[in-house]
Amino acid sequence: MASRWPILALVTVAHALGALTALAVAPLAPFLLESLALSRVQAGLFLPAVYLGGVLMALPAGWFTDRLGVRFTFALGQLVVGSMIALAAWSPDYGLLLVLLVLGGFGFSVLNPATGRAVVEWFPPRERGIAMGVKQTGLTLGGLAAALILPLIARAWSWRHALATAGLLSLASATLVAIFYRSQPAHPSAAPVERARLAELGEFLRRPPVLVVFGCGLALSIAQSSLMAYLVLYAKDSFDVSAVRAAQFLAIAQIGGTVSRVLWGVVSDRSFGGRRRPGVVASAAIGAAAYATLALGSSLPMWLVYPLAFVAGAGAFGWVGLYFALVAEIGGPRHAGLLTGAATACSWSGTLIGPPIFGLVLEATGGYAVSWLILTTVAVAVSLTLPRLSPLVQRG
Repeated sequence: MASRWPILALVTVAHALGALTALAVAPLAPFLLESLALSRVQAGLFLPAVYLGGVLMALPAGWFTDRLGVRFTFALGQLVVGSMIALAAWSPDYGLLLVLLVLGGFGFSVLNPATGRAVVEWFPPRERGIAMGVKQTGLTLGGLAAALILPLIARAWSWRHALATAGLLSLASATLVAIFYRSQPAHPSAAPVERARLAELGEFLRRPPVLVVFGCGLALSIAQSSLMAYLVLYAKDSFDVSAVRAAQFLAIAQIGGTVSRVLWGVVSDRSFGGRRRPGVVASAAIGAAAYATLALGSSLPMWLVYPLAFVAGAGAFGWVGLYFALVAEIGGPRHAGLLTGAATACSWSGTLIGPPIFGLVLEATGGYAVSWLILTTVAVAVSLTLPRLSPLVQRG
């Protein structure tokens, strides 16, 4: 077990590079909007395009992870997302760009089940909250790096150069995983774990509490993806700042999410006795308060927007590590990848719904207030529903 922390570091770095690539379109939204002469609704479809590919392939990705192992599926996923985003950088029009983003999402779908299974393989239950929180910072650290670096590349050269850079980083990540990842050696006395069958997913889907957990993941992803897709445009429109400075608000939100994921993992393991739901509920409540405040728009003092972006990121991104730790533990060693894949498909479906609705409401009302208040309602609904479930995981 001594080598589990270097493995966690590798998984986290690879997750970060894959997320940077897949989510590169979010901080580049103002550049894409201007270069391709898009509406704000059209610009809001870039992120859902990536997640559409993720939703379509999430369940197969989870099954492949259980059947073929972490190293092969993780490296292959990184190879696919890197190649497709690099090709998207030179797309001649909006339609082909969307298609390539969807195909990139096929590779992105591997990240959660592969990294989730790696944590279950390498870490005992009492450390999984911390480990899952750390590896899930890969998503926010990747988003942070994208928000800080890619707009600068786009300003200096073009958004195409920025996307191409993102694609190449995922190809480098695929190489890292293929060379350095290894599975946890089986204990000599441990009984072999029978491989999961796809049909066994039905046993979980017949349990109403599991369906509620999946539904809460979908709802929280609606809020998370909407913040990710529109925070940069919101800052640019509401406070009349440059595209590069507007992207810094998304970077601050990603920092909030990174800190929150690690802290909730520690609290879950050490103060909540391994229970994951209290942290998810708290994150939803924090997000609800932040979205309601963002609805005030340009009436907010500029100095307040910086800490508000941090709090909004903590609420929007902080729940993910605990959520997927809970799902993996419900599935157990045999079904961790399969159930994580199913939960990923369900939660990522929220990304297909959130940004388009946010954008349509924005266009219809001419302002951001109603869109933020819708997210507030969604987050409040989760914070009231999830605590009511009976225990889902037996803990020793």
